[in-house]
Amino acid sequence: MFRSSHPFLPFWISFLGIIKTNRVENRYRKWEETQIGFLYCVFRWKMAAVIGNPGSSQPILFPTRVPPEVQALMKAANKMDKPLFRKMIKLALGYLQGTLTPEECEASMQQLCESISPSVTEETVMTVSIQHAGVITLLRTALRINTVTTRQDMLIVDLKNLGLPEEFASDVCKVVYGPARPDIDSQLIAASPSLPHLSNLEWRVEVTISTSWLSRVLEPVVMMRMNTSDGALHTFQVPLSKFHQLRFTVANLLRQMEALKESPLSKK
Repeated sequence: MFRSSHPFLPFWISFLGIIKTNRVENRYRKWEETQIGFLYCVFRWKMAAVIGNPGSSQPILFPTRVPPEVQALMKAANKMDKPLFRKMIKLALGYLQGTLTPEECEASMQQLCESISPSVTEETVMTVSIQHAGVITLLRTALRINTVTTRQDMLIVDLKNLGLPEEFASDVCKVVYGPARPDIDSQLIAASPSLPHLSNLEWRVEVTISTSWLSRVLEPVVMMRMNTSDGALHTFQVPLSKFHQLRFTVANLLRQMEALKESPLSKK
């Protein structure tokens, strides 16, 4: 075995090893502190996005681009009186909910035009139509926000930043956060176009004992009868292997829906 003739050589080797170890530990500690600081900043940014920062200037309704009809509405809102704006909100809600017939909508638009100018011209009709389209777009977008994570004062600030006067912004918030919101949502869902949904499902199991080609089969088949909301009747048979595949697919979709419902993105 090699032995050093210098009596202090083992001591210096140990001392240098300790210094090197301390340097590595210091570098690792600095790196760890940097990572913790970075994660803390990301956490604060995420919490501000979820909870909502009143001082944040990030738009809520139109984060990327404001539609042209909404821009036209904001320009005309400063010269518009409150009763006229409330009539536009009422007419826009009737249009979104599908409670107004085309004749009623036309009569209401005629009244709006006459309230602006006694002599209705083509320019007046075009101006009122654009403003009415802006109110519809504004209400449609406002009714899509999550009222749990978005406070009423935040929506008012966002509407004021768009150029809407505060008294008009309060009227919009009454529609979004008011007691009639559940009825508005149910009517919007009923009036929205949708595909036929399942109204009734019946099934039974049949076993094929034999066929003209085979004397002994004994294969179970699931017969299904499905009624849809449009009155159509669909009857089909599913082999046992396909039925198990269908059952597994439905269970997997339900599990994914529950996971998506519990995710933070769906709660925003």
